[in-house]
Amino acid sequence: MLVGIWAITVFRSNSLINKTPDQKILKKPSLQAADVTDVPAEFIADPFILSHKSLFYMFFEILDKTTGKGIVGVARSKDGENWKYDRAILKEKFHLSYPYVFKFKNHFFMIPESSEANQVILYRAKSFPYEWEKVSVLVEGNYVDSSIFYFNDKWWLYAGKSGKLHLFYSDTLDSNWKEHPQSPLIMNNYNITRPGGRVIVDTDKIYRYTQETKPNYGSAVRVFNITKLTEFEYEEEPMGLVLNGSNKNKEWNKDGMHTIDQLKLEDHDWIVAVDGHKLIKKSYLVWKLDRIWSKYLFERRHKYFTS
Repeated sequence: MLVGIWAITVFRSNSLINKTPDQKILKKPSLQAADVTDVPAEFIADPFILSHKSLFYMFFEILDKTTGKGIVGVARSKDGENWKYDRAILKEKFHLSYPYVFKFKNHFFMIPESSEANQVILYRAKSFPYEWEKVSVLVEGNYVDSSIFYFNDKWWLYAGKSGKLHLFYSDTLDSNWKEHPQSPLIMNNYNITRPGGRVIVDTDKIYRYTQETKPNYGSAVRVFNITKLTEFEYEEEPMGLVLNGSNKNKEWNKDGMHTIDQLKLEDHDWIVAVDGHKLIKKSYLVWKLDRIWSKYLFERRHKYFTS
């Protein structure tokens, strides 16, 4: 069997990413599973960054070997380039990934991917960045990688589902979401319908990023420019490929990249977080035994420290 091992790298850019960056920038991960200290992690992926009180915080999925499910972790940085893992901060009975974090009216919010719960759930930070509480269910359904943004005094939400791109909107963040009359915007296309990172609203321009799934899941990221967005109309145009695998055997992102987040500091200064993966061939038995052994060690350690 082939197992995708994901990691994350962060770099500075003098502009919004709308074309493939130099591979030298992506040479090595800034953070990987080996950096996670409180959970036996198989991989980390789906980075999202916020700044708060002179520090940068990066939220991401940790694939927990003990459960086989994703949980949300956080890392910290003083300069936005050198990162230190902090801890796991959100765990549910269902799988979590793609922790889309954002700030609104001095409150921090998160919409992690929770399709296993058949809901799009909004969380709010009780104590940033470590404690989060459920606020409301925005949309019912097994939508993946929901991506929210604010434009023209309304909230908008992209969500992928079975090769379709859905669009919802609301006047208020936590309730009264409606599906756009043109939604699903795209049908029967797995390459451009699953969101692949934060939607960027830069002055009057809107850019959405999307995952490409060929030749394998999470192989590349493309960007689209939204040219018309109202309660009744929607138009967009493709801009091209922005991330893809290096196709070099020794590199961490050989087989693909599938999430991008971009934090604007000044007009010509952006912090960009991306993930990538390498497919490793493993025997199913070895992979399963590794999961079982990790769970045993974790439970034994927990019992030792709590007895």
